[in-house]
Amino acid sequence: MESESGNQGSVFIRWGKHTCPSLNGTEQLYSGTAGGSFYTHSGGGANTLCLPHHPEPLPDNFPLVFEGNSTNRVGYLYGGEYQFSLKDVVVQDDVPCSVCRAKMATSTMMIPAKRSCPSGWTMQYTGLLTSEWHGGQMAEYLCVDEDPDFVERSRVNENGRLFYPVVTVCGTLPCPPYKSSTLVACVVCSA
Repeated sequence: MESESGNQGSVFIRWGKHTCPSLNGTEQLYSGTAGGSFYTHSGGGANTLCLPHHPEPLPDNFPLVFEGNSTNRVGYLYGGEYQFSLKDVVVQDDVPCSVCRAKMATSTMMIPAKRSCPSGWTMQYTGLLTSEWHGGQMAEYLCVDEDPDFVERSRVNENGRLFYPVVTVCGTLPCPPYKSSTLVACVVCSA
């Protein structure tokens, strides 16, 4: 599966960690910090980004022209914060991330409500399913590593893209096999 150039494989983000899993054939492309839209804004980006620690800005003379010369029509990018405590992480800690490549894989996937991978797949990491809280703006579901790290110097409540744990709600979600008001596990697998 790997070419002579070494650029084949499957890329995934390990949310909540500074490093990639220590698996044969998995390498770190870069580490960073989680970012996204502010939790109460109705516009802006919907996905969460893994922002590199060493950004490369556009040149000062970048030829951008705003519609109607209105420079206030922009999207805003904020950092991400945990809204729960788990092991060494506390509420308000900033969320690190690591972009990883499973060199010997062609696919990666996150499976909600599981802690194991299908037969023939390799477990990259297990974790806790997170999203924005139900009263905020919608954000994607992300699997945060079950042994999360945090960004040093970050224990300040600045909000931004917030990470909340996800719990089940019975009704349209069948119970059993699910149980009401329980935390949802997740796993990231590659093959």
